[in-house]
This record gives sequence, C-alpha cells and structure tokens, in this order.
Amino acid sequence: MRAIAGWTFLLVIIGLHILILRRTIQNNRRSREELYKTFESTMQQHGIRTFEILKESIWIRSGIRQSELYRIVLADTGHYFLYFQATGTPPIFTPLTEKRAMQASEGKIGIQA
Repeated sequence: MRAIAGWTFLLVIIGLHILILRRTIQNNRRSREELYKTFESTMQQHGIRTFEILKESIWIRSGIRQSELYRIVLADTGHYFLYFQATGTPPIFTPLTEKRAMQASEGKIGIQA
C-alpha cells in the first residue's frame, strides 16, 4: 500500500513539473513574439522598410527579470541604430555612428542603452 502511495505521489509531482514546463515554454514564446512585433512596429513607424541586424542580444524573462531585446541595425537609409526594448516599457530607438555600430557589432564595446 505504501509503494502505491509513493508511486502515485511521484506521478503527481512529475505531472506538475510537465505542466509548469509547458506553461514556461508558452510564456517564453509569447514574450519573444511580443518583442519582435514591437520591433517591427518601431521600424514601420520610423519609415524603415528593410534593415540588417548586425548584432542581437535577447533575454527572455526568468523569474522577476523582464524580457529584453537589444539590436544594432543598419537601415535601408544607410543609417545605424540601437534598438532596445524591455517588456512593459516603450522601445528606445536611437541613431549610432557607423564607428560605434561597428564596434558594438564586433563585440569590442557593449550595446547596452
């Protein structure tokens, strides 16, 4: 009888872990999609039709930390930009010099806003 109770308890714990893992994966996917949609919207608002992402850093929410997306972008206009957005905040979209953009994309300097 004890063995059956032990196995039942173990199966319940495993089931709960599977449900939590599934929920976490769904939330991470949703966070990533929100960040990408906001990025696309920002590009459209600034009249940028095509662009090249020179550097990307993404952090998906873990515990209390917000999801964040950093990008160094070369726009179709020939200008370089830093894009940063954290979940729940408006995006930051600021111009960069070519030198600064190249340094950041090569990893010689950080790309933090």
